[in-house]
Amino acid sequence: MSTLKYSDFKINPIFPEIITSKVESLEQKCTPHLHLDYDITFVTSGILKLQLGDSTRFYHEGQFCLLNPATVQHGEGVGDKPLSIKNIKVSPAQMLQVMKLNNPENTQYPVFDSSPIFDRSLNQIFQRFFDLLRADTSQYQALSDEGWRFLQTLVNYASFTSSKSSDVSLDLPFEIRIMKDKVREKLKIPELAQKMNLSEHYFIKKFKRLYGITPYHFFMQLKLETAFRELLKQQEIQKVAYDFGYSDQAHFTRLIKKYYGYNPRAIGNLLKSHS
Repeated sequence: MSTLKYSDFKINPIFPEIITSKVESLEQKCTPHLHLDYDITFVTSGILKLQLGDSTRFYHEGQFCLLNPATVQHGEGVGDKPLSIKNIKVSPAQMLQVMKLNNPENTQYPVFDSSPIFDRSLNQIFQRFFDLLRADTSQYQALSDEGWRFLQTLVNYASFTSSKSSDVSLDLPFEIRIMKDKVREKLKIPELAQKMNLSEHYFIKKFKRLYGITPYHFFMQLKLETAFRELLKQQEIQKVAYDFGYSDQAHFTRLIKKYYGYNPRAIGNLLKSHS
């Protein structure tokens, strides 16, 4: 589903809204996947070829890739050198807090272009924050200072949307907004196609062309991502599994472990130890 199952993925209990991962010499071609966070990737070696919908981008060593929440992506390393990357994922809620620093009444979320970015200053700030997030002995104040510095620098590359709802944090397509609204329910593709005024066959075909995966697979990834975020809020495992329609809690636990590297119970224990 995601690069996370190939990567060294880490939750920092001080800032669970911000998650890091890194990959050394990635050999697998990642399948189409999505995350509900802002996705900031820095290429440390090689070239990242990233498919974003019906467009393709190339990111070279020393360049950043900034993606908005719910962007379907699938990538691979190309060229002579093996691909290695570092990644920080930031929740929309955390990004909105950054926007409110200068204007407490602000309701705008940053929207990023996916063009490659080369910026030595951003690189230095990113590396310092990344290292602090992954260190076991980082202090709250040092993390906070570097985090705000990094995020405030990051938003300089953004344009904005005026959406006020955290559920519609960006100008997401109508079909994706419906899926987010129904993420705790079962998705009925014929009903979704009807809302789009399309036949079921044509809707699935069009969706796959735009996003690289079927509506069903998109929805199941959306469901698991949302459930994972609930675990980071220290919700009970049994309740999260039930709320998102996983009748078999053991199956839900295996999915979280497989795609995020943490057993749900371990996530809860980690966060409680710093609460």
